[in-house]
Amino acid sequence: MTKEKAEKVYDLLVSIGGAYEPEKDSFIYHHTESKDGCSEWRFSGKLGFGGKYRSGYNRVDCYREDETPERIKLMDELNCALAKI
Repeated sequence: MTKEKAEKVYDLLVSIGGAYEPEKDSFIYHHTESKDGCSEWRFSGKLGFGGKYRSGYNRVDCYREDETPERIKLMDELNCALAKI
């Protein structure tokens, strides 16, 4: 993932998903520079503890048991925005 894309992804995770803004630099590092890479990032936010960004799919999800109609709607909105990047 490019640094530019990682920045855009995290901005969406913050603005729509409620991710913690101060973790942006760590997200960017792990998705662009880390030798181990990063296939998923637990950002929690409005999706609860199980809220994750999955870089291989460029999508978010959460634990099934945490799904509510509001969270499903939020995931749909966020995944639609992510698809445009």
